[in-house]
Amino acid sequence: MQSPLSADVTIREVVESHPGSDRVFGAHGLPCAGCHVSTRETIRQGAAVHSLDLDALMSDLQRYIADGTVPPARAKPAHDHATVPPPAKTRKPGIKHVVAIMSGKGGVGKSLVTGLLAVALRRLGYEVGVLDADITGPSMAKIFGITARPYQGEDKKPHPPASRSGIQVMSMNLILDSDSQAVIWRGPMVSNAIRQFYNDLEWGALDYLLIDLPPGTSDAPLTVLQALPVDGVVMVSTPQGLATMIVSKALKFAKQLHVPVIGLVENMSYFTDHETGKRFELFGASKGVQLVVESGAPLLAQLPIDPALTQLCDDGRIEEYEAPDYTVLAKNFANVMPTAAAAGVGD
Repeated sequence: MQSPLSADVTIREVVESHPGSDRVFGAHGLPCAGCHVSTRETIRQGAAVHSLDLDALMSDLQRYIADGTVPPARAKPAHDHATVPPPAKTRKPGIKHVVAIMSGKGGVGKSLVTGLLAVALRRLGYEVGVLDADITGPSMAKIFGITARPYQGEDKKPHPPASRSGIQVMSMNLILDSDSQAVIWRGPMVSNAIRQFYNDLEWGALDYLLIDLPPGTSDAPLTVLQALPVDGVVMVSTPQGLATMIVSKALKFAKQLHVPVIGLVENMSYFTDHETGKRFELFGASKGVQLVVESGAPLLAQLPIDPALTQLCDDGRIEEYEAPDYTVLAKNFANVMPTAAAAGVGD
């Protein structure tokens, strides 16, 4: 007879010892399977952070271990105020998931995370597209080394150009006369361009369309989250307190628009001196747990600062970069994505 499971073991230990038990945590609203925090957070701590019924969770885990029963999803607590359902959005045939990468804060590496997530997902065999919604400060074409304009396919429809590995990319720079030309547009024109990039281009069959959002919670993010069928957002932050504060605003923004937060990425989390192996936290200690508590979403990855990556992006060769941290990010994202979007994590 197996000894009772302790609430003081880490979530990761349970998931690794009992494959499939991540579905029990997911049913209780704790998407631990793709969360870095689960490596050090116990079941008791996770239940407290997410305001879960610890006794019910432990009972369901014990039952799963005994006979493999996965409980149905637990109902979310009713809100104490009326909510207005979001407007209906038209999904393009062939695009399975639309995910926005955002932060609210500039300079945290949203475009970098978008690009690297696209590359890592492509290496895992997924069909991926990237829509650069930063109309006035586009960068995706540059880091992928794409200069070709959208082209007319055999179906007589405009198609976005593809990168070397087959990632389709649409960016404002691809339709300008020069990549240094300024785009001096007000909000309505920016919003219209984003809609056209999504609706008018023929993206074909995609597993994921990643949308790289500009900083803030104004026109472009509003257009994407309100007008496009976004399944969820990935929030990018850094350990710096100021960045965390602004990202908190973006989390509230997504919640108000009823868009799930699929997961969090802490970029520039540390720097490793390859000669000594010593790790330096240049922007201070991690704030990942703080954002996990606030959002209820998993921490997908903590990414390092790497000068080699900077050079590859400047040279338009981001697809040549390889590091285990980004493989972990992609796998965690792919694991959490369907569950989080369906359950409304972060609502």
